[in-house]
Amino acid sequence: MKASEIAGGPQRGEILCRLSDIKDGQAKEFSYRSGDEMRNIFIQRLGMQAFAYENNCPHAYLPLNMKAGIFTEKSGKYFICQNHGALFDIKSGQCLGGPCSGQSLTAIEIDLKDGNIIAR
Repeated sequence: MKASEIAGGPQRGEILCRLSDIKDGQAKEFSYRSGDEMRNIFIQRLGMQAFAYENNCPHAYLPLNMKAGIFTEKSGKYFICQNHGALFDIKSGQCLGGPCSGQSLTAIEIDLKDGNIIAR
């Protein structure tokens, strides 16, 4: 499924998707308008949990992924910036190694309720 466009960004309480819409270990991408800019976010599923971030490396300000829905390195334990190899913790977004060490991905606050992923 292609990225959805959510005008004005995720609104508080808005259902973004169902957890079951995302295969375990994969992500779903969304685009939304913020003023005159388009912003890209992704929601990564890890078992029965989900983590959402802006799809923007804090070092190069480029998308992390080059292949739709794939944000992790081969083991699936870390996000990887496909442009320069920086590794990020999935749960915190913290850069663990690479040129942006000490920086973090920008988190998008979400809740999981009744199988739905909801903007907080």
